[in-house]
Formats: sequence, C-alpha cells, structure tokens
Amino acid sequence: MDSSEQIREDIQGKEVSGVTQAYSDEVTVNTLEAGEKRDSLAEQGAVRTVIDGTLRRPHMGWWRCVFLILGDILGTGILAIPSGLASMGWVLGLLFLFVMCAVFIYCGILLAKMRLIFPYIRTYGDLGEAVFGFWGRWAVYLVQYSNMYLALPVYLLVASTALREAVSPGSCLIIWMFVNSGIVLCLLQTRTLKFMTWYSVVGTACIVVTLMISIVQICIDAHTSTTHGQVVSSSGFENGLVGSGDIIFAYSGIYMFIEFMDEMKRPRDFPKAVYTANLLLLFSYGFVGILGYAVYGLPVVNPITSSLSAGKVKRVANGFLWIHVLVSYLVTGLVFNRAVAVRFVRKFVDDFSLKGIAAWFVVTLASTGLTLLLNIFFPYLSDIESLLGTLFSPITGFIYPPLFYWKCAGSKMSWKHKIVATFVILVFGVAYTVLGTYGTIYSIVQNVGATPLLYKCLYKK
Repeated sequence: MDSSEQIREDIQGKEVSGVTQAYSDEVTVNTLEAGEKRDSLAEQGAVRTVIDGTLRRPHMGWWRCVFLILGDILGTGILAIPSGLASMGWVLGLLFLFVMCAVFIYCGILLAKMRLIFPYIRTYGDLGEAVFGFWGRWAVYLVQYSNMYLALPVYLLVASTALREAVSPGSCLIIWMFVNSGIVLCLLQTRTLKFMTWYSVVGTACIVVTLMISIVQICIDAHTSTTHGQVVSSSGFENGLVGSGDIIFAYSGIYMFIEFMDEMKRPRDFPKAVYTANLLLLFSYGFVGILGYAVYGLPVVNPITSSLSAGKVKRVANGFLWIHVLVSYLVTGLVFNRAVAVRFVRKFVDDFSLKGIAAWFVVTLASTGLTLLLNIFFPYLSDIESLLGTLFSPITGFIYPPLFYWKCAGSKMSWKHKIVATFVILVFGVAYTVLGTYGTIYSIVQNVGATPLLYKCLYKK
C-alpha cells in the first residue's frame, strides 16, 4: 500500500470516528506536513465530504476569504472608531488601534496553524475539543455563540437606524426593525457561506461607498469645525474602557475564522487572508478615526454617519450603510443558525427536501424573532457593542488561541514565543476582560432609565 492510499484511509477513518485527540500531543514538523497532505487530498478528491454528519464544501480561495472577513467586521466597527478615539484621546486611542491590529494578526495566525494540525475540525468548538476534550469544546461554545448571538441585535439596531435615516428620518425605529427582520429571515434561507461570500463582496463595496460619502461630508463639515480632539481624553477612566471596547469590537471576528477555513480550498493559505484583511482594517480605521475625531471632537457619536450634517448626502450614506450591516447580520446569523441546527436538527442541516426546508426555517425564525424582541425590550444596545468588545472578544481572541497553541506545541514552543503568548493571555486576555467589563457595566448602569423602550414611539400622538 503506498503512502497516498494510507493517508486516504486515515482521512476516511477520521471522518467516520471524528477522533482528532491523537493529533493534539505536540506540534512537530511531521504533524504539520501530514495536515498539509490531508488538505491536498481534500483539494484533489474530497470536494464534498460528510464530516460530523454534515457536508463540507471547500470552495473559497483566500482572496474571497478576505472579503468575507471584511464583510463581517468592517462596517459597524469602522463607524465606531472616531467615538472610541474620543473616549481615549489621541495618544492612547491611536496606540491601542495599532496594538490591537498586531495582536489579532498574531492570534489569527495561531488559529491557522492549528487548523493544519487538526485538518478536519469545522468550528472553533471542534478546536477546543481537539485540544482540551469535552470541556474545551463547551468552554469555546459558551463564549463564541454568546458573542455571536449578541452581535445580531447590534447589527439589527444599526441596520434599522440606517434604513430609517435613509428613508424616513424621525419615524418610529421599531417599524424598520420589523422590516429588516423579515428581509434577513428570507435571505438566511440560502444556508451556506458560498452564497454569503458574494453577499460580502456587495457588503464590502457598500461600506466603501458609505465611507467615501462620509469622508467627503466630514471634509465639508471641517470648515465649520472648532475642535480637534484631545491629546488625553477628559471623559474619565470608565468611558475610556468603553471606547477601547469599541476598538476591540472593530477587530473582532476571530471567533468565526475556523468556520471560514472550513470552506476554503486551501486552508493553509488563510494567513494571507489574515494579514491582508487586518492591514486593510488598520488603514481604514486609522484614516476614518483620525478624520472623524479631528472634525467632530469629543461629541462625535457612534456610528459616525449620525454625526454628518443633515441632508441628502447623509441619507445616501445611510442607505449604503444599511446594505452593508445587513450583510454582516447575514454572515454572523448563518454561522450561528447552522450551529444551532447541527445541535438540534442535524439530519436536516443539508437536507433541501420539504422537511429540511421547514426545519431550517423554524431555526432561523426563532433566532430572528428572539433578536427582534431583545432589541425592543432592552434599550441599551449601544453599550452591548462595547460589552462584546470587553467581555467576549478578549476570551475568544486573546486567551483561547495562544492557550490552545501552547497546549498543542508544548516543549516545542520557543521561550520567546511563550513570553509573547503569556503576555497576550494575561494582559489583553485576563486583565482587560476584567477591567473592560467593569467599565462597560458601569456605563450601562449609568444609562438605566435614560432610554425609553422602543415600542413606546408607536403610542406618540
């Protein structure tokens, strides 16, 4: 029996048993080469394989993955950067912006390396199980899907606000929430990221148009601006933590990287997507953040489009923003709904019969309905974005990747790599999670009672 046949039999055995624990002892050259060989075989022959009871469809190149990352992250994140800088001041804000880019690149590369070690993991939870067993899986799932689900109300709120500003400024926001909920419910029926990739291309194009329009209007508004921001913000320690949470949220999305790699033709090319996407994010965030904060100063709000001077330009910008944020909702919502479906109606996940269509519709209807209800009855969602950035994002982005990789590598890790991993885990992971969450909860408590429930606008005379 030649080596390729042996590898194929090994792949089939892994698909049937789902056992990957044997790969988690240590990272060696042989292990990485084996992962690359398995990926190569998957590219050549196993285009559609059944793994964990569902179909795997490798179809994306790394450049399409860049659009997927940008489509999910760029919109609501970039619009919050000026507000984040205002909360932290020029020095700390810009420094934090650069540091976060480097840290997220580092952790994204670690996830890509571990995907080579465990070639057939499909979710972040699968990685947790491969490294730490049953408890590792559920430790990841608890944080990942809480993060993912709480992002959906934020996207719905921003999308509905943008649609209202584009169509009928001043009208009741809840009406537009129902409209957007109906739209995403219909579009979620496409099920796979193959379709979502093209949605993301449209979404990325729309946010580029939104930013171009916003930049032009900001430059026009600069003629009447009397403020240029503060070197060190006077907004206070707690508000500074909230602002830093906005910046972390702007980079977050790492919790879906394993799912993205699962649908790539060549997962080992994922580092190219990580570098490209994060450098584009850094450039975009720096440019818009500096310009927006310099013109509008401390009063700048999130999203930046709400700070633009009123008029047709503002309405057009919000129209394109609406499309982009809707795409962000669809990408995150699809991953979340597939995870729910795999847990409760696995046999119907890839079933396009009438029963399969009905089961998928029920899952998406439930998640969309609960998201809408959360928006209506919890009016503090402007702080949820910061809470995601201070509570969940550091755990999935700064603690799990270096911790998991350390467990995989063991004694093979260099002492320099261990120092970096320890620093990231303790400073950006543990310490920031505690301090950042405190600051965000403090802000939420301060705002209690300040925002009326959304449905009350229906009763205004």
